[in-house]
Parts: sequence; C-alpha cells; structure tokens
Amino acid sequence: MFKVLIFCLLLIGCQSNNSPEGVLKSFIEKRLNDKISVDDLEDYLTGDLLEEYTQALGEDPNKLNESNEFSDSRFKIVYKNCSGDECSITYTLSYEADATTEESKRDVSISVKKIALIVKRDEKWFISNISDVKSFYEFKEEDIR
Repeated sequence: MFKVLIFCLLLIGCQSNNSPEGVLKSFIEKRLNDKISVDDLEDYLTGDLLEEYTQALGEDPNKLNESNEFSDSRFKIVYKNCSGDECSITYTLSYEADATTEESKRDVSISVKKIALIVKRDEKWFISNISDVKSFYEFKEEDIR
C-alpha cells in the first residue's frame, strides 16, 4: 500500500506546474485538448513568450486553438538539462492532420522537435521560450476528389 501511495505522489508531482516537465506537459495538453484563453497563458508562460501569445490571442482568439483539431497527438520529452532555476527541455510533438487543396485531400503525419526554456519564478515554473528545431512531414496516399 505504501508503494502505491509513493507512486501516486510521484506521478502527481511530475504532472503539476511544480516541475519543469509538468508545466510543459500541462501547457501542451491544454493546447491540444482544450481551448486556451489569455487567463490560461499566465499559468504557463512568462516574459516575451507570454506577450507574444497574448497578442496572438487578442488578434485572433482561435489562432492558438487550431492545434486541438489534430488527431492522435503524442508528446515526448527527449532531453532535459537543468541548472539552478533554468531548464532546457527538448521534446517532440507528433500528430495527424489533413493537407487539403481544391483537387485533393491528403492525410499527413507531422512530427516537430522543439526546445523549451523553462524558468523558476516564485517557486513556480514557467515557459519563457519555445524554439523549433526540426519538422518532419510524412504524406499519406492521396485521395482524389
């Protein structure tokens, strides 16, 4: 019973905003599964990244919520490097989407490798920067309309 309790506590601790991995995973899951609002951004982001996302939502409220239309999304942490109150986390985000033109519709598998810089402020972790490293697109067989 004690082992189960310890396991549950570790699982909860890793999923919360009290860890660099937790805040990143929570933010990605929120973008993929829910509608994100300006109020939500302050729970996850800081600095220039918060300003950039806040401005994007102000211009087009659906701009940051386009990713919740993707199917079969997968999130994986590839590498983590922490030093004091800063962590750099390399992760991949994979999902399925549609590539549509007037003549055809094709399914595409997309995998994006990114690096997130996460900083600790007032005993809570926030994402301060996200940069793209590499994107991979695999187009499936074409459906002619």
